[in-house]
Amino acid sequence: MKGGLVFTLILFFVAFNCVQAQTQDIQITKKYEYGFSGKATQQELDRIETDLYQIKTITQVKITYKPDSFTGMLFFTRSYYPGRGEQSDDFNAADIKRIITDAGLVPGEFKEL
Repeated sequence: MKGGLVFTLILFFVAFNCVQAQTQDIQITKKYEYGFSGKATQQELDRIETDLYQIKTITQVKITYKPDSFTGMLFFTRSYYPGRGEQSDDFNAADIKRIITDAGLVPGEFKEL
């Protein structure tokens, strides 16, 4: 009887660890775009790109800018492994807005693609 109980407990712990490991190994990738306007130099656009890459979950950045209309778009991709609970992802779109305003530009619409 004691051996059956120990076997059941060991089986439970092994199954629980397998399920937990499977949920943590799923990488989530999301794409976003953020519009902006204002007169920007190439150095300012390069600085925005560098600052975006400082956010640890951002893996790809592309900036398009039209100098004739002084408008542009930031396209970026985030890849991360979700933690436990909904509050585990520390990404905040306000950080992107701050990067745009620090470059002297006006943030526009933010969208998840």
